[in-house]
Amino acid sequence: MKVLSFVTKLSSTEFAIYNGEEETNYELLTHSPEELNVRLTPYEQGEYRFNVMMDIIEKREIPIADIDIVITQAEVDALPGGIYLVNDELSALMCESRIDENAQRSALFVAGRLADYVNSMDMCECLPLVLAPSVNDEIISDAALSGMKGFARFPVFHALSHRAAAAVAADDMKKTPNSVNLVVAHLGTEISVGAYDRGRIIDCNSPLDGEGPFSPTTAGALPTEALLNLCYAGKYDMDEMMNRIQFSGGLAAYLGNGKMQSVKEAHSRGDKKTIFLVKAMAYKVAREIGSKVAALNGKVDRIVITGPWALFESFVKEIIQRVEWIAPTFVYVWRSELYLLMTSAARTFEGTVKLGLYSEDEIYRSAD
Repeated sequence: MKVLSFVTKLSSTEFAIYNGEEETNYELLTHSPEELNVRLTPYEQGEYRFNVMMDIIEKREIPIADIDIVITQAEVDALPGGIYLVNDELSALMCESRIDENAQRSALFVAGRLADYVNSMDMCECLPLVLAPSVNDEIISDAALSGMKGFARFPVFHALSHRAAAAVAADDMKKTPNSVNLVVAHLGTEISVGAYDRGRIIDCNSPLDGEGPFSPTTAGALPTEALLNLCYAGKYDMDEMMNRIQFSGGLAAYLGNGKMQSVKEAHSRGDKKTIFLVKAMAYKVAREIGSKVAALNGKVDRIVITGPWALFESFVKEIIQRVEWIAPTFVYVWRSELYLLMTSAARTFEGTVKLGLYSEDEIYRSAD
């Protein structure tokens, strides 16, 4: 099986080709705001990204005529989490999505164009797939309630990483993902912890919304009164406050740097401030894991730790010491988004995961 995985982000398009599990090609294409801002629709931006990808593929003479699957990821409102065939109806639904980001919306158009190009060479039948890691329909109503009338919780987190780690953990237990209860913690520049109830993520913190533990770059949950006082003190505007919460909080705020290698080096040198902060961050993660155990009524088969910061052994050890009494703790060394997409494509190709088909009349849901 040969797979082309790609992700579209605000200022880049990243793709890799896999022959089995072997990555044979990798490219990171950057785009300037001027190039993207003039393309106002998802279709226009998709055409632009497709053409940039094809220019590189042709320039590098990357063979794609025998690609079996093209796969990407995108959040689509009201679409149950799963893997779906990209069709016209799904692309139209994506254009109506509340996701205010043409980068994600354009992904479906890119997938369709790439598959059409491969199929035009008549060497194989290439399927365009999208992994929709959305859990908005899966969050239970108790968790979706915000506590303030007028809006509900709308968690945004590392759903692809969560689902991939859950699948690997289930395999390790010789079970299927829809037969186990897990708590999955993604440790990255943001940290998200989800309750995985037999294939459904029924609750998770939304790190960019200021929920859950502080992380290398996010502030996490903050005392509301103190936060409001700071917001109305006249020192910062909205953008500056959002930056402090989402991108320069946590370790970055205390240490001036939220990069793992720098933090690891300071920690290994015995820097007392770094050691204290890493331990405190681990405590916050463990506390969040405990809350998700409650979401599962205490019935947890395994706690799963993944994400780039799962490579920081001292940090992970601090977390495990606090939670291993709950359930066996499994560390899944995180790989890139592109690799995780490839493994999702492989599960579909092998029939382990059913392929979903969206139409205006009915959603045939992908099932783990």
